[in-house]
Amino acid sequence: MPVEYVTFRLANHETPLWAVANFSAGRYNRLGTGPTQYLSFHPMTPWAEILRSEDRRTRDRALLLRYPLWAIRVQLEDEPTELTFDNAGSFGLAPADLVADDQRPCQALAEGQRSAADGIRAFVAPSAALPGTRNLVVLDAAVVTGYEVDPVGPEDLPTAMAAQGGRCPDDLWTLVHYRGAGTPHPAFDAWDGGDEFVFAEPPVISTSLVP
Repeated sequence: MPVEYVTFRLANHETPLWAVANFSAGRYNRLGTGPTQYLSFHPMTPWAEILRSEDRRTRDRALLLRYPLWAIRVQLEDEPTELTFDNAGSFGLAPADLVADDQRPCQALAEGQRSAADGIRAFVAPSAALPGTRNLVVLDAAVVTGYEVDPVGPEDLPTAMAAQGGRCPDDLWTLVHYRGAGTPHPAFDAWDGGDEFVFAEPPVISTSLVP
């Protein structure tokens, strides 16, 4: 059954989507392999991803970032496959691989799906950066169309810039799971202990609204 999602992404390019191979490696793409779209369901997740990527752990460094935030509508013919700690083994992964610093097992999984004639083209996976949130990964090229425009083909993703010079919410950096943290990923750790981890958004207070 067709589904549609509104997703979010940070990108300081003219387009937040990849029509060619990504310029850098990511969790589900090796450098130089096919286009891979990384889209987030929660609007705070892209900020956490960039904070983790650039290792910005303090308020001063985090608030130096000014990025455009994009809203992207994604229409899929079917519900995307969901990778979880519970079912990772059926995809040849250890549960911890989904959020581990070593991205090679996830890259290998994606490349296998990309090269298979009946491989998965879109899937949902936990965010390594912001525990308790999820990303939608699309292993196909995509181009921007107007946000209210009906897509002509599957590569057309209606997109609009939601903020041009935004900054991350206050205290979000305290919730990010950074590389080399030395502590288990909180969502994985909760799952491993038989519990459920629920992401709690940082509170909005008046002082946090002042640049």
